[in-house]
Amino acid sequence: MKVLRQNQYNQGVGKYKLLSSTSGVGSIITTKLGSYVLISDINKWRFIKWANSKIEVIRTNNSDDRKVYELSKSEISNRGIEFIDDQRFIKFIKSEKKLENLVCLIGIPHMALNESFNTPNWKNHPIRTALERTGEQFEGVSSHYMINGTHFPKWFKNSDGELKLIKEWFAIWEKECRKYPDTLKLDNFSPPRDALSKKAFIREINSKNEDGNPIKIREYKTLEQTNLILICPNGHLSDVPWANYLRWKTEKYLRLRREEDKGENLMSNEMVGPCCSNPKLKWTESKTKSEGYGSIYIECNSCGLGSGSDKDKPKINLEGINSIEPYCIGQKPWELDLDNPTITPYENCYIRNDNKNGREKMRIALVTANNVYYANGFSSLFIPIYLAENKSKELIDALKIIEERYNKRNSTNPITKEDYWDKKIEDDFDEFLSDNGIVVTVDMENFKKQLKSEFLNVISETNVDKHEEYRWQEYRCFSQNSLINGLDDNKGLRFKDIKLPDELTDFFIKIQQVEELKVTNVQLDFTRVKPKERIVVNGAVQESSSGQNIFSIDSKELYTLPANETLGEGLFFEFSNEKIDSWVSGNINELENRFGKYLNTIPDSNSQGLSSKMKIYNNKYKHFLIHSFSHMMMRELEFSCGYPTASLKERLYISTNPEKQMSGLLIYTAEGSEGSMGGLVSQGEPEKILEIIKKGLERSINCSSDPLCWESEGQGIFDLNLSACFSCSLVAETACEEMNLGLDRRVLVDEDFGYFKSIQT
Repeated sequence: MKVLRQNQYNQGVGKYKLLSSTSGVGSIITTKLGSYVLISDINKWRFIKWANSKIEVIRTNNSDDRKVYELSKSEISNRGIEFIDDQRFIKFIKSEKKLENLVCLIGIPHMALNESFNTPNWKNHPIRTALERTGEQFEGVSSHYMINGTHFPKWFKNSDGELKLIKEWFAIWEKECRKYPDTLKLDNFSPPRDALSKKAFIREINSKNEDGNPIKIREYKTLEQTNLILICPNGHLSDVPWANYLRWKTEKYLRLRREEDKGENLMSNEMVGPCCSNPKLKWTESKTKSEGYGSIYIECNSCGLGSGSDKDKPKINLEGINSIEPYCIGQKPWELDLDNPTITPYENCYIRNDNKNGREKMRIALVTANNVYYANGFSSLFIPIYLAENKSKELIDALKIIEERYNKRNSTNPITKEDYWDKKIEDDFDEFLSDNGIVVTVDMENFKKQLKSEFLNVISETNVDKHEEYRWQEYRCFSQNSLINGLDDNKGLRFKDIKLPDELTDFFIKIQQVEELKVTNVQLDFTRVKPKERIVVNGAVQESSSGQNIFSIDSKELYTLPANETLGEGLFFEFSNEKIDSWVSGNINELENRFGKYLNTIPDSNSQGLSSKMKIYNNKYKHFLIHSFSHMMMRELEFSCGYPTASLKERLYISTNPEKQMSGLLIYTAEGSEGSMGGLVSQGEPEKILEIIKKGLERSINCSSDPLCWESEGQGIFDLNLSACFSCSLVAETACEEMNLGLDRRVLVDEDFGYFKSIQT
């Protein structure tokens, strides 16, 4: 039977894709029906809205953040929704996104669809079972655990070329339903259908209603969605105002507008306005389409503009539409109220870092173009917070409570930290501990001194690179611990050192088998036109754009975010800094000649790819060495244990910061990958790891593109790779943290300056 009902718009989208670099809130998904749907912000996702309201009640009734966290965990878990327990990550997001009241992260539910009616497979779903067990409604609420969206673009045309907004087509459909109440329903409008054209009606077909009784349904032709939109560097999104465009293009053609006018005021009804008070637009395409946009014509059947009927109404096509640059009006259609989609939310939009507050301009794009959407995500490797911060649990709890109380007091009655400690803590320290359930198992006086020191000397976050600090915590955990058994306190993390083969002891401090790990991914925000770049210059962090939030409510009212948690395994390598330093000093002339163009001059602040260029500039030769080794290992694992590189990911720990020296990497299994059951860890056995490294180095000597690749002086995007191409060094884009940039296999195996030249077979 033909697609006739609203549930046919239900479509499977992987939950990992929803938090990937190419999809998420604000992205446009192409459906199986060929139409385009814009994913709504998380506050339109009903399970997020529910969780947020539950946590708000818990916070209102409890002042202790530890109790709020535990009660939220119980409330959410009891209803079958995954509660992601990573307090280190929550602390980071609160600081990074200024979400001061964020409590927890919850997993995106997996909702499989039945093939028959495109409805959720709800009967045996664990969430349904959990709801039933708690005595809550469980019938008819499956849609609450699905992701919502709205049609975008809003313009649709029928087979006669009549062009209207979807709300206008729906109004026509409502009238048609009133004509045929027994055979036509409102939900038959999905996908959007034409009830205007004389040729729209196709036939009546036999079907069945919800009760299984036979009925007849009228079938109509479907509408075709346009595929041109306007995008803004600040993340805003707008439909092309076609009636305004028709008038503007006509006036340009008749030379009534300046030659340099690029449609800056196209979005303004006061400055341009529609072609007439009641536009009836028609879209006509040449059958050959040989002239591109020049073969698409637009006219108005009401006022005749664009019809070519006389010299004041010339034929108007879309030629040159790529050059229009209308001022952005700050629309955010992903925040539409789905139950009342009459007003598109908006905000003022100005050019970022422009002292004159100039208005930002939009540009035309195809819905499917790559520059329509760039998600800015962040992944966290689970590390227990006491291990990450290198402090006892009791100290962390006590410090958190004191800081919360101090900040609350300071917001109404400012006081120095020293005075607060003296007046509120010093003389009543035992009472403070007992009131908050803090049991100190070490020397009390030392604990008190340490707590006071931590409270009074908290480092200002303005001088800290939070991303580097976050990676440093992970690196330090691996570096300072030889064994973690995955006990209750650190469940989800288990690793151990291997005995290094003698031939590797000069090059590595340690290699670890990470038998169990958890990685959590969230989406922080998104941009359009250009990806958001994070640039570190002389220790100062700059961001190329601010990005659009994935939530629409006040940040102080946001208590939870959606996330994906994946389990896996991996191998951790810690390079010897001493060996790297001696290698650099012993081969400085060769390395200077080879990498000098990247390292001798700070990259131009206006150049493309500045983020990648600055990472290479900041981390020097170490970046090429560790990153190239990582790719060599991932490619070699394809041969040694059958992992395709798309099933692996790298996590680079590289820094030349004297206070946070990092020289390591983690290779781990990615979400949805095949084989997280010990296959990767087994390759870290001492007798295997040396063989894998040797074979990988041997393969790095030869490339099917040699000698061009070996002798290359720059290839890849921005010429940031040297001897590295798809044949020898590059891996799947999802596996690499640095977009396959900053690679050179010669730094590993060159017979003159290669880091590993002494252990090659």
